[in-house]
Amino acid sequence: MLTINRTLDEKLGTVDRVYLTDTDLVSLERFASNFSVRVKTYNLLRDHADEMVLRTLKLLAQQYPELVQKQLQRCKYDMSNMIRYTSLSILRDDELFFRETLMDWLGNIINSYQVGKECSTAYRLFQHVVEEILPAESSTLVKPYSEMAVTVLLNA
Repeated sequence: MLTINRTLDEKLGTVDRVYLTDTDLVSLERFASNFSVRVKTYNLLRDHADEMVLRTLKLLAQQYPELVQKQLQRCKYDMSNMIRYTSLSILRDDELFFRETLMDWLGNIINSYQVGKECSTAYRLFQHVVEEILPAESSTLVKPYSEMAVTVLLNA
């Protein structure tokens, strides 16, 4: 069962044997202290996802017109999924969740299409779009996820 935070996820299975450590509590305090910014970012990503995808794909089409023309629906689907998983991972404050649930799978898919370079470019462009649309505090939270996507896809 997933809770709102990985630390709680990990500790629920052993709650009858141990208390949370000081490190665990610091992690939860940090989680609680910036929760409102993460909720705001989640809402902004949800509300602007379609706009961000379309703007990113327009920019990508300038560099790779044939790819976008042929794979438009697939690109929209993959990028929309990435935004959903990013928003949920930000809400949970959990980069590992993002990597485990999306990036390994997406890297394999992109590798099979042999478009890793092009897709990594798309997520670089996506981050620029995010910085244009979202406030700085939110775009800063998104950046590690778009960077992870770029890295994974470059190696795909």
